Amino acid sequence: MQANLRKLKEEKARRLRDEKYRFFEPTGKGEEFVNAVGSGENFISLFSAANGVGKTTLSVNMLAHLFWPMGNQYFQQPLWQKWPYLKKGRIVSDPTTITEALIPELKKWFPAGRYTTQNCKKSYEYRWITDTGFEFDIMSYEQDVKEFESANLGWVMLDEPPPEPIYKACISRLRKGGVLFMTFTPLTGCAWVYDTIIAHPERDFGKVFYLEADVWSAVKGVGVRGFLEKENVEKMIANYSEEDKQARIYGKFQHLTGLIFKQFSRKIHVIRPFTVTMKDFCVLELLDPHPRNPDALMWLAVDRKGNKYVVDELFIKVNSDQELAERIKAKSTNYRITHRFADPSAFVANQHDGDKPEKTLAEKLAKFGLHYAEASKQRTMSDRRIKDALDYQMVGDNMLKAPELFIFDTCERTQFEFEHYRWQEWTGRQVDFHNSKEKPIDKDDHMIENLGRGLIFEPRFVEMPSMDTGLFTPPSLDPY
Repeated sequence: MQANLRKLKEEKARRLRDEKYRFFEPTGKGEEFVNAVGSGENFISLFSAANGVGKTTLSVNMLAHLFWPMGNQYFQQPLWQKWPYLKKGRIVSDPTTITEALIPELKKWFPAGRYTTQNCKKSYEYRWITDTGFEFDIMSYEQDVKEFESANLGWVMLDEPPPEPIYKACISRLRKGGVLFMTFTPLTGCAWVYDTIIAHPERDFGKVFYLEADVWSAVKGVGVRGFLEKENVEKMIANYSEEDKQARIYGKFQHLTGLIFKQFSRKIHVIRPFTVTMKDFCVLELLDPHPRNPDALMWLAVDRKGNKYVVDELFIKVNSDQELAERIKAKSTNYRITHRFADPSAFVANQHDGDKPEKTLAEKLAKFGLHYAEASKQRTMSDRRIKDALDYQMVGDNMLKAPELFIFDTCERTQFEFEHYRWQEWTGRQVDFHNSKEKPIDKDDHMIENLGRGLIFEPRFVEMPSMDTGLFTPPSLDPY
C-alpha cells in the first residue's frame, strides 16, 4: 500500500516536473481563445491583449495539447482531440522574442524527452519534431518573404503581428486546410491587422475570431484565474506613456487612439441590409466631391420612427461628370429620394478638372436631372449630431436605449471612416506644453461629412403619395 502511494507521489512529481502543460490553467480570456481556436470553426483567430497577460505561454500550451492530448479540462475541444489537417506547422516571431521568450517557454511546457530539435544552420533551435508525428519550424520576421512561400502547412502560430506580406505568405500555405492564430499587443506598426482582417472578418479568407483582453483580466482577484499581483500591475501602468496605454493596458489598437466617435461599435451599429422600400423610407442623397480624391456619396434613409440608416454609398474616381451622374442614378433609382445635398465646393466653378470654369459641378449634374442643394459647413455641429445619433445604453446584454443610427454592413467606406476619423494630437515634447487639440485630422472623413450634413438637416419621414395622385414629386429642399 505504502509502495503504491510512493509510486503515485513520484509519478505526480515527475509530471509536475516534466509535463507541466498537463496542469496549465488559462485565464478566463485565455480560455475563450482556446475555445475559439479548438472549435475548428475559425480559420483565423486573433488575441489582442495587454502586456503581461501570458500570450506566448497560452499559445505554447495550445500547441502542447495539440501534439500530446491529455485530460486537461480546458483543452477538450475538437481540434485538440482529433487533428484533421497536416501535422506540419510554423511559428513566426521577431528574433529577440524567439531566443529570449518563445524557445524558453516551449522547453518549459513541452514534455521532456518527447521532441527533438535541429538548428539547421540557424542561431537557435529552428526545427522541432515530436514523437507524435507533428513537426514545425520557427521563422523570423526578418527573413525574406520568399522563404515563407514553400511547404504546405496545417497550422500557423504568429507571435506578434508580422509584416503583411509575410502574413499573406503564411495564409497561402494553408491551402489544404488548417488554422492560423495570432497573439499580440497592438502597438504601432500593426494597423494593417485591423484594416485587413478585423474590419473585414469574412472577406476572402473565411471566418475570423477576434478577442481583446486588458491587463486586468490577468490580475488576481479581478480576472478569472488571474496570476498577476494588482500592486505590480499598477506600478507598471504608472510608467506607461499616454500613447502606449491603449495597447499595453487595454489590448486595443494604438493607431485608433484619439478616435472622435468612440461610441461606434460594429456589433451595435452595423447591421445586415434589408429592403429599403419606397413606401416605408425616405432617403437623403449626399455628395462630397473632390478634384483629386474619389467622390463620396451616401444614401441616408429615415423610417417612420425617425431611425436613420446608412443604406448605400459610392466612393469612386470617375473620368467625367456624365459617368458620375450615371453611377449616382444607378443607385438612386432604388430609393425614394426626398432631398439631395452637396458640399459647398460643388457650387464653386471648376471643381472637376477638364470642365469649363464658368460651370459648377452642381450645374453640370443638374443637366442630368440631379438637383442638389448646398449643404452646411458646420462641422462641429455635424460631429456632435453624429455622436448623439450613435449614443446607446446597455446593461449586460440588455439594450436600455437603442441608437438612432445604423449602418448597412455593405457600406464599408463609412465603417472605415468611423474607425479612422481622429483628433489631431501633439507629438513628442509638445504634448507637455499644450492642451489637447480641438480639430479633427482632415483625412478619412468624406462619408463622415456627408453623414453629419444629413443628420443636422433633421430629416423626417413623410408618407409616399398614393398612386392616383400622379407621379411622385420630391418635396421642397427647405427643412420640414
